[in-house]
Amino acid sequence: MKYIYPTAAIAILLLSGFYFIREPMVEHFEDSATYRWLHKKVADKRLLDDMENLNNWRSFTSSGVHVVDARQVTVTLDSSSSVATIELSKQFVHDGSQSLLMTTPTRLANAAPQNGRHWGRSGVRRLFNGEDWTKYNRISIWIYPDLPGFYTTALDCQLFNDGQVKLPAIFGQEGQTSLTLKNHEWNHVVWEIDNVARDKITAFEISYGLSGSYPEEASKIHFYFDQMELEKTDADKVEGWDVAPEKISYAHTGYQTGAQKSAIANNINANEFKLINQDNGDVVLNKALQKVSSHIGNFEVMDFSEVRKPGNYILQAGDVSTKPFRINDDPYERTVWKALNFFYAERCGMEIPGIHGKEHEDWLCIHGDKRMVINGGWHDAGDLSQSFEGTEEITYALLSMAEKLRNRDEDPELYNRVLEEAKWGLDWILKTSFGDGYRNTGSINSRRTNNIIGDDDDVITTAQNNPLANFEAASVEAFGYRVFKNIDPRYAAYALKKAKADWQFALDGLPSVKPVKDQWRGTFDSNNVEDELPSQIILSSLAMWKATGDDKYKEIAIKQAPLIMNAQQRKRPDWDTPLTGFFYTSTAKERILHYCHRGREQAPTMALTQLCDAFPNHQDWIKWYSTVTLYAEYLKTIAKYTAPYNVMPASVYMDTEYVSVPESRRESFSKQVLKGVPLGKGHYLRLFPVWMDYRGHFGTILPQAQALASAAHLRGDLPSAQLSMHQLEWIIGRNPFSASTMYGEGYDYVPLYTPSSGDMVGGLPVGIESKDEDDAPYWPVQAMWTYKEIWGHPVTNWIWLLKDVEGPAIVDGQANGPVTFKETTTGQLITVTPNSSTGHFKTTMPEGKYIISSDGTEQTQTFLPAASYHLECRADKLLKYDVSQNITSNGGITIKLKVQGNGSHSFNIRTDNLSLASASKQITLQTGTAQSFEWKGRITDKDTPWVAVVIPDGDMSHRKEIRGAVWEK
Repeated sequence: MKYIYPTAAIAILLLSGFYFIREPMVEHFEDSATYRWLHKKVADKRLLDDMENLNNWRSFTSSGVHVVDARQVTVTLDSSSSVATIELSKQFVHDGSQSLLMTTPTRLANAAPQNGRHWGRSGVRRLFNGEDWTKYNRISIWIYPDLPGFYTTALDCQLFNDGQVKLPAIFGQEGQTSLTLKNHEWNHVVWEIDNVARDKITAFEISYGLSGSYPEEASKIHFYFDQMELEKTDADKVEGWDVAPEKISYAHTGYQTGAQKSAIANNINANEFKLINQDNGDVVLNKALQKVSSHIGNFEVMDFSEVRKPGNYILQAGDVSTKPFRINDDPYERTVWKALNFFYAERCGMEIPGIHGKEHEDWLCIHGDKRMVINGGWHDAGDLSQSFEGTEEITYALLSMAEKLRNRDEDPELYNRVLEEAKWGLDWILKTSFGDGYRNTGSINSRRTNNIIGDDDDVITTAQNNPLANFEAASVEAFGYRVFKNIDPRYAAYALKKAKADWQFALDGLPSVKPVKDQWRGTFDSNNVEDELPSQIILSSLAMWKATGDDKYKEIAIKQAPLIMNAQQRKRPDWDTPLTGFFYTSTAKERILHYCHRGREQAPTMALTQLCDAFPNHQDWIKWYSTVTLYAEYLKTIAKYTAPYNVMPASVYMDTEYVSVPESRRESFSKQVLKGVPLGKGHYLRLFPVWMDYRGHFGTILPQAQALASAAHLRGDLPSAQLSMHQLEWIIGRNPFSASTMYGEGYDYVPLYTPSSGDMVGGLPVGIESKDEDDAPYWPVQAMWTYKEIWGHPVTNWIWLLKDVEGPAIVDGQANGPVTFKETTTGQLITVTPNSSTGHFKTTMPEGKYIISSDGTEQTQTFLPAASYHLECRADKLLKYDVSQNITSNGGITIKLKVQGNGSHSFNIRTDNLSLASASKQITLQTGTAQSFEWKGRITDKDTPWVAVVIPDGDMSHRKEIRGAVWEK
């Protein structure tokens, strides 16, 4: 559901601190994987327990969870000490004469753990005598939760196996699943266990997290269980690159009009495919399947990029077909609304219907003898934690989207909604500062508290003076000033005041920052001051410079750039498959930069791109530009290894890196690295990150996509923009499982791990993982942390990326008559007529490369999605030019320009790793006559790629790039 608020009205409401209370969106259940699972054909089944007696049932309570050697260990009390009770009940019965009733308090009597987690778990355990369940692959059970006052509830299930593979597993996720249940009704739960070891089952456990109660919730709760069965069904595909049998892998949300459009299959019994208009049944395209081979296997690809007519379509190949999807200028807009719904549902501290009331008013941050209540912002994940960095990134992404929508001035309804959610985050960032450099930098919370300050369920954290956090705060506060200054000048002025203070606190704190030398980036906490701080200083300082115009911020920003540039691999390495353009964690180049679970790989590229945009005439501009270029080309190169999906590989790893990780992880680390693609000299390209318990790669591929999109707009590079879009498509269904992973979007979306807040439309999990040491996608049915856990950062990166790739280009310009745009691959013609009196025209244009004709002249132009362009189409003003190159084996180079236009013009060339006799050329042109000229020179270092940018008449908006390397000839 959408909500329309006039701009003036929302400004007044935001000014007063009022926020709308709205019902969260509800998913279309029939499109979910759960609906499909419940309607699967059952080939065979066996009763495990009808709950007509308590034989073999035990209750238990665990008093906490401890981590020993990366393995979760629960401290379990025996049945006589358990706070949970079990009995047979006739009150709620699904089958037979009675059910099993578990009654438990929501917390233990002792004070809550100081780490912010819950008191432990309480549950029931069904004992088995080493049974072999391999004949069956699904558990079915009926559960009736009776939790007075609760909106949401969840239970965890755990299998215990004593066969060749032991369960629980060392990292906990295998053989476990989490169930989100509807209160006060019977829930039919089915859990496919085809991937789970089950040859010697000793127990099946169902448990509740003792997380306490909100004021309106009961302190004692009840669960009824009935009719537990084993079943045999056709199991879902859960592993591997090949597409699931009898399925087509495609983008469920759809495809933008000018985008590359393709779908993928394996072993389809057909030679051709059809694209069918779902609205009228017409076959709009009949085309041969393409056979494609790559590092990951053999595939059948259906390419329908030439179809640009908006509509609803299905693909059909033989007896296999897709569900409907869209082609139009902006199919992803609805995912923005759903992402906003997710953030709204994750808000802390205000009533969210169906999720919680006003809560966590006893969540405190202390600083000496000062303390403040820090509820607000957004819950960070499947639990109730806060993350300052997460809130900062969400707010920054939303402000970026708001700025885009305001500049395009085409969707005030969405703009107002984005603005409202952004202010919710900015309010929290402003609120949680003590004003002296110390602030709340986030805290863990798994508890539902009673809003009474001073008792034993309070969550308390200690303020920190962290330069990175203060730079991040200044970025958002300064950005907020720009966005709100014409809406709420008082609020904007306060944000800028706080930004100036936080930026200075951060700068003053830099001498205290110590490099992190031995930190392994495969752990959950992947902050690293060596590589992330320079990027953040640039982004923060540029935000301050844009807000104030003070050149002191400009100077600090520019000073940081070499710390990024000099951490890049620019020289060709002596590997069998050499790669350049990737980053190390520092200028010492001792460790290659890679992330696990949550990446920030977008930051260096975004920082340098913003420097290029802000200071186009700076002497180091071409160095910043070339660094961005080499990194983008690196990403485009490694993406070929996962064709035809083209999902981003993780990183290059060295076979010696395992020595710097904790000893308990070394063997697995080494095995994972060696499963990567050999590049030579002990280097391997991993398609999935090297990781342990924290798994899921949406937090790595989306930041890479953001970097690509940022680079694409700097360079005018459509392939980079298209590759970034493929990462969205992977997440939304164009993956081997043909499943959308955004809850409530597309088809076959699965239940996610969200025990504290329930299922939320627009939520994204941490992402698809790999199994054990393998390097292939793994998406088991079970819902467990972290890969299927909802976190804020994937949705943040989704919004942040859509800011740069969602929607058509906006094109305006001047012309003396009609302007025709001919798309070069399809030949589609679009004609625009300018205003008869002003000669001005403005239109939207799908992404692509076009030949533009007007007034007897012609030029070519590439349009990127979500970009804006100004064209000069009058014959006496038009300047058309093309750039080409020729390289000799000894490093000599000729760069040639072919130019058409009228009058005198100057061309300047900026180069990196090229030595030219002169940088500028002057030329006088006559209409209708093409002229050519050349630059000659040498490549400075033949082992390093070179980059050049040609700029006509000092107009950076019409620059053209040319690049290469000696070994690429």
